[in-house]
Amino acid sequence: MTSSGTGGGQAPSGRGQLPVVAVANRLPVQHGDGGWQLSPGGLVTALRPVMTTRSGAWVGWDGGTKGTPFSLPDFSAQLRPVSLSASQVRNYYHGFANATLWPLLHDGIEKPHFERSWWDAYRQVNAAFADAALAELGENPGALAWVHDYHLMLVPQMIRQRRPGQPVGFFLHVPWPSPDIYARLPWRREILLGLLGADVVSFHTELYRRNFLRACERLLADSGVAVRRKMLALPDGRMVSTTAAPISIDAAELSRHATERTTERDIEELDRQFAGRTLLLGVDRLDYTKGIVERLLAFEMLLERCAALRSSTAFLQVAVPSRDDVPEYRNLRADVERHVGRINGRFTEPGQDVPVHYLYRGLPQQRLAAYYAVAAALLVTPLIDGMNLVAKEYVTVQQARRGSGKLVLSEFTGAAVELSEAIMCNPFDIEGLSQRIEHALRLPPDAGRAAIAAMARRVRTHDVHRWVAEQLAVISSRGHGA
Repeated sequence: MTSSGTGGGQAPSGRGQLPVVAVANRLPVQHGDGGWQLSPGGLVTALRPVMTTRSGAWVGWDGGTKGTPFSLPDFSAQLRPVSLSASQVRNYYHGFANATLWPLLHDGIEKPHFERSWWDAYRQVNAAFADAALAELGENPGALAWVHDYHLMLVPQMIRQRRPGQPVGFFLHVPWPSPDIYARLPWRREILLGLLGADVVSFHTELYRRNFLRACERLLADSGVAVRRKMLALPDGRMVSTTAAPISIDAAELSRHATERTTERDIEELDRQFAGRTLLLGVDRLDYTKGIVERLLAFEMLLERCAALRSSTAFLQVAVPSRDDVPEYRNLRADVERHVGRINGRFTEPGQDVPVHYLYRGLPQQRLAAYYAVAAALLVTPLIDGMNLVAKEYVTVQQARRGSGKLVLSEFTGAAVELSEAIMCNPFDIEGLSQRIEHALRLPPDAGRAAIAAMARRVRTHDVHRWVAEQLAVISSRGHGA
């Protein structure tokens, strides 16, 4: 089966292909009004094509929810829940994963916290995930093990120790920092050796891949690990491959959403709401890496400098709730809402609409497509971001509707490598960012349309189906000694 988008990559067909055991922090399901269903998260969206066509399993934390199903209709893979205690969730997830590794891997933008009890919990939970994965691999002869993200960086080695011939791949969905930053981690060698249990370790960009190789060269040379171009030679004779493989979206599916009748109705509603105003849009998970405060300050500076824009421009920030039980994230939410209120207080004229609109909630994909369609510019300005699929979604929707929208994109996102026609910005330079936004507003429609077409073509060609197929192919070839 091929992706229906013109030039799209090959989607896995499932025929004659090896089973896949995916190992990720969370199971891909949630319980809603209609019962159990697939979650809307980015990783689930990326892996759905392969997990609905191949046999195998998905190993993940059950989120503490009772009655998690072991299967779903139209989802070939079995669900393998891993249960965690309250202390494990506190120390492994909120502690080591999100208060140690998350800030560290994002260039130490927030200071990482190092607690030995968190590290102990991280090892214990990784062992539990490895046990569950090994059980499923035993039930699926010849299956590929595909481990995902910073929560589970010890799992590849744990699988390797008990199944030496098992093909294992690992994909990191966040950045890998420079060796100087990574070296701050007290357990830096253990994490690297954990990852080298995989046959293939993959990253979004060449920069992240090179940073990983440099960390191995610096920290593991005395253990007999040697860098051989894109490979790592281990003392036991194994060779570990590293790749740069930017994740993508299902461009064909999103293009269909962009032109559905329900989306048309949503667009008409938004056109009425923002009639007479040019809409700027931001869509982010509420996280300190996303640069939301800096974006608001840049928009404020734009309104200060260009009085005519105060009544003709609106900025809508969609902030998807995230980790709201963590103090740093509660403080960030308060800061964002304080800035929104202050800017609106400064620039709202009597009887006029506010310049900043703020939604603290997630939006369904179809609804989000309408926002992408109406927005004259999307502001994707993280301080650092592993990839950023929102940027790819925007250019896809704009192209599907023959739009001329402008993408203002942080040079510190993985997406900046592929979407080079975007209006690049440095989000740390707030005045400069305000000028880049102004440039986007003044750019002629023809120039915007040409840039959108070029970026959307690249996203369509290198879609999520191609990403999955290529990743599994390289894991299979490396794992079987090709």
